[in-house]
Amino acid sequence: MIIVIVTFKISSDITESILKEKFMESSSLYKDTPGLIRKNYLSDVKNNTAGGVYCFDTLENAENWFDAERIDWLTQRYSKPEINFYDNPIVIDNISQEIIS
Repeated sequence: MIIVIVTFKISSDITESILKEKFMESSSLYKDTPGLIRKNYLSDVKNNTAGGVYCFDTLENAENWFDAERIDWLTQRYSKPEINFYDNPIVIDNISQEIIS
């Protein structure tokens, strides 16, 4: 599995509730994303930062999702994102009581 951490600066006039609304507006985009297992939205309005943590099945699917068009969309919607890809060799899932590797 692959974890992608995306962060970007947000305007200082964006409140937590406005940011949550913006996140809800985009949430349906991720229902049919090829290879996406889970996405968590991130917010830190106090420090004018937001983003997401994505878990993909493969690096190929992760890189395909974060193409130039996606980066442009994020940049226009918020600001230029910082995107980092990580291998995710083990997951501890306390809900299902599983360790997945």
